[in-house]
Amino acid sequence: MQTNMKSLPIFLLLSLVLMLASCATKYAPVSNSFWTGHTGYSEVPLDSSTWQVTFAGNDQTMDDVVNRYALYRAAEITSQRGFDYFVVLDNNDIAALTSTVNHNNTKQTEIQHTVDPQTGRVIPVAVTTNSGSSTVTTTASHTVTKAVRMFAGARPADNPDAYDAHSMLSLMGPSIVR
Repeated sequence: MQTNMKSLPIFLLLSLVLMLASCATKYAPVSNSFWTGHTGYSEVPLDSSTWQVTFAGNDQTMDDVVNRYALYRAAEITSQRGFDYFVVLDNNDIAALTSTVNHNNTKQTEIQHTVDPQTGRVIPVAVTTNSGSSTVTTTASHTVTKAVRMFAGARPADNPDAYDAHSMLSLMGPSIVR
């Protein structure tokens, strides 16, 4: 019995770490599921050397992670298509907050009686009351879309928007959570 009590805090700590890790957005193709929401990367070819790359994170994903994952996906596509470097043509960062209001209102009508001041007679009056509550649910997401053009050869050193795909894959690869 002593052994089980000592291992309980370790078990709870490991459970917490696993639960928090499952909330993080993983680097994977876009998915739309109950557990992960609409997260991940997607891409669309615009022409043979220009692609639009998008990465969508959830409310737990930091802005810099979403941006890095979009750049990493652009590096993967560049390498897969046989190119050496890419240039970011434009950035489109969208942070979104979505609020949903749920009303749980109940209306109740009852008949009360009052005295008519002109006649002195008791008359029925319908009285309607509202009761209930409203809840607001807010979710946040962050999406980055980058248009990139891919090139062969050495990356030009004078262009800060040019990225060496092979270097990025080897340097960033170990930090990508899959």
